[in-house]
Amino acid sequence: MWVRDFLASREDVATDVSVLEKDFTAGPDSGMVVVSLRNASTMTYIQAIVRDGLPQWLVTFEARHESFDLDGPGVARLSHDLGTLAEMCDYLQARTDAAMSAKAAAVAPV
Repeated sequence: MWVRDFLASREDVATDVSVLEKDFTAGPDSGMVVVSLRNASTMTYIQAIVRDGLPQWLVTFEARHESFDLDGPGVARLSHDLGTLAEMCDYLQARTDAAMSAKAAAVAPV
């Protein structure tokens, strides 16, 4: 739902974005967001991992076996895709932080 919200708020997203469920339990390990970069075949995804007891969204760029060349416009498209990826990661982190704060406030003694 959060990825759909992000994509709906942006008209300039040119990459292919998919949400894959890793398992069927709610929580930070329940899925990952796969983003296809237009000019690089590098497998790229965003997922939440738990660090110090808190979920943190990270972008993973899987290893490549070969190099690739881009002209100026290709580099500009890759730069745009990476900017979108960074914004989506930040958006998911902000939504997660807000959800965690709301949950903590709901269980805090009054």
